[in-house]
Amino acid sequence: MNIEQVEHALSPSTCVELEVRKVWKMARNCTMSPRQFLLSYCSLVVVSLSVAGMCAALGDWAVMPFAIAELLLIAVLFLLYTRHAADYDRIELSSDRLLIEQVDGPHIERYEFNPHWTRVSLQDALNPKIEVRYAGQCLLVGSHVPAHRRALIVTELCRSLSGVTAVSLRDPEVGRSSALFGK
Repeated sequence: MNIEQVEHALSPSTCVELEVRKVWKMARNCTMSPRQFLLSYCSLVVVSLSVAGMCAALGDWAVMPFAIAELLLIAVLFLLYTRHAADYDRIELSSDRLLIEQVDGPHIERYEFNPHWTRVSLQDALNPKIEVRYAGQCLLVGSHVPAHRRALIVTELCRSLSGVTAVSLRDPEVGRSSALFGK
């Protein structure tokens, strides 16, 4: 492929950039970042090993194994905490797509839906999650935010989805059939 072909392939007429209308990011409310937690753990190690070292210097060696066991247990719990501290669900709405990104530890999953055919509701359960339904699929999101915020997000998301559909139906460049049948 020569330079002219590359320039043509990247011309504005061939590149379609989606206009992002709204983004919702639903993340945990962590009081400490993983870095702050690490600094706290390091200070705990220094204090605990200092006390255990003073006890060992005075002849009480039984304290040192317990201090080490305590620090190892806390290190394991720290790793479990940091693995999921940055988990989130992200919903991005544009005129042509509804993109949902779910981050759970090291796993990242992305789903793309047509916003004209997508339905959003709140589950009927004790701790309801947000249901995003499209083409027979049901995706649950919002597990990282409190239940009262989920209800607000569902209301706002439904309003935004109906706004996307209404704009598509009124847009003269978009025909009736393309707006109703997902282009």
